[in-house]
Parts: sequence; C-alpha cells; structure tokens
Amino acid sequence: MYNINMTCGEIETEYRLHADLLNQTDNPDCDQSWYSQDKRLIADPSDPQKLIAPVISVSSDRLVTSHCVNELHHEIICHSDGFRFDTMFRAFNDSVRGSTQSPESHQLWWISVLIFIVLLVFICFLLRKRIFRDPGSGVQMKLKSDESDSLNQSESEQINGSVSRG
Repeated sequence: MYNINMTCGEIETEYRLHADLLNQTDNPDCDQSWYSQDKRLIADPSDPQKLIAPVISVSSDRLVTSHCVNELHHEIICHSDGFRFDTMFRAFNDSVRGSTQSPESHQLWWISVLIFIVLLVFICFLLRKRIFRDPGSGVQMKLKSDESDSLNQSESEQINGSVSRG
C-alpha cells in the first residue's frame, strides 16, 4: 500500500497515481476505483460519467476534485493474477500546518516537545532533591556549633572566675 502525504497546496485538486501503478491501469483485466475516507465509492475510471461530489473528473491515472480532500483511497484489483494494490492519499491543510512543513517536520516538532518536557521533569527532580535535603543534617551541625559555644562560654566563665578570685 502506498501512503501519499502532501499539503493541499501541493495536491491542489488533482490526485495522481504513482508511476509504478500506471502499467496496471492499462490492463483490461484490472478494475480501478476511488473511495472517500468512509470507503464510499466516488469514482470509477471505467465509467467516468458516474461521479460523486467532490469529484469533477476521473481518468486511469488521476482524479480531479472541486476542493482538497483530507483522505482518498484508490484501489486496483486484477482478477486473473489476484493482484490488488491500494493507495491512500492524505492531504493536510496549508493554513494549519504551513506550506513548507512536511509530515516528517510535524513529527519532529512533537518529538522536540516531548524531549523538552522530559528535561523539564528531570531538572525539577534534581532541584527537588537539592532544596529538600535531609533537614537533620543542618540541625545537627547547628547543635554542634551551639554545644561548642556553650563549652567556650563555660571555659571562659571558669577562667574569669579564677582570675577574679586570685
């Protein structure tokens, strides 16, 4: 199955078959059909007078519509050799995606957003560990410094007391 992804500006209103399929379209044993997204038959090149909107014309190598259609399906079935080939055309609106973006660049945008979110979570995790360290370690150090201050005060009181008695 071919998947053809293009913008509406690239397709305009003409959906062309891939060159590999064109030799199959001339085979009298093969039937072609064009279907809408909901699998409704909209055109058959063997009967180009029976067209369903938005189709304007159909031939063995292309379909022309009145406007850009989001998703169209083309099917070739060759009865004698059991050959079946499906092509799906997907069109993206230029105003939404920008005419210079391809589907791959759209995927890259989402991947970069995901990487940014993961990095943000990782940074928050590191900051959380740094901000909320064990509060006991800070208190213990303060107690030790208080104890040493009280020892220094008691030593100085003993020294001052012995000096004043003497």
